[in-house]
Amino acid sequence: MAADSSAPPADASSTDSAIPSPALQRLWFALERHAWSFLTVVPAHPGAPALDAATAVLEAGAPYAYTQKVHLEDATGLSPTAAAQKVLELRERVSRGERVVAVIDSLMTHPASLPLALAADGCLLCVTLGETDFGAASKTLEFVGRERFLGSVTFPRLTKKQRRAASQKKKA
Repeated sequence: MAADSSAPPADASSTDSAIPSPALQRLWFALERHAWSFLTVVPAHPGAPALDAATAVLEAGAPYAYTQKVHLEDATGLSPTAAAQKVLELRERVSRGERVVAVIDSLMTHPASLPLALAADGCLLCVTLGETDFGAASKTLEFVGRERFLGSVTFPRLTKKQRRAASQKKKA
């Protein structure tokens, strides 16, 4: 993998004007060296915060990507047929000059997401420290192809209080 980042700011409720962590800014610039138009964020295990990872990376890159529209696509929960259709939709966005960041399900439990990872110019691996099993991360890299990963985003393990708050937020 070419680039790694540390966890995004621990306070998920920080303001939009907060400056992204230097590690996330470095990750953004490392991604820029690869001239991507379509990027997929791949969770290394079920439940990894891939959408949070994608959002954090896009927020870090926002000050530098102001000349081009970047579309964030939550492509989780897709059937095999829907995944193939989603690939076509996202490629259409790219053909119109947009950049696309797609978030998919863990390939360990939802292999139908694999076409989105394979269709992308590159992938980011989303890892939760203390939760991601090395075997699951390794298999994820094998499924997609290690050479397709441009970097990773790591998150600390959530405390029980943080998990409860996140669960309540999803229900709201």
